[in-house]
Amino acid sequence: MTLCRSVGTDGSCVGDGLPEPTVFQAGANAHYIVFARHPWKWGKPPDRSVTEFYYISRKPNEWDVAVRVSVSGPFTESEYQEEKRRLQLPEFSKVFANLK
Repeated sequence: MTLCRSVGTDGSCVGDGLPEPTVFQAGANAHYIVFARHPWKWGKPPDRSVTEFYYISRKPNEWDVAVRVSVSGPFTESEYQEEKRRLQLPEFSKVFANLK
C-alpha cells in the first residue's frame, strides 16, 4: 500500500515526495495526515520488524501537483508519540491488518 494524493476530479493520483510501500495504517484530520509503514529495499519484502511513522502538515492547495508535500519523519514509535502529543496528531483510522 502506498500513500498518494488525489489530483483533480478524474481520479488521478500523485505520490511524489511521499514514502513508498508498505503503508499499513493512516489517518487524517483538517491539519495533518499520519501514516506508518514498514521499510523495504528494492527486490526484497517489507521489513515488518521495523515500523516508521510519518506525518504531513496539510495545506489549502495540497491538491496542486506543483506543490511539493512536506513529510516529517521517519520517527520511531516513541518519537512519534511525542510528536502526537505535541501537535495533537490524529489517530490511525485506517489499518490494513494484512500488511501490519
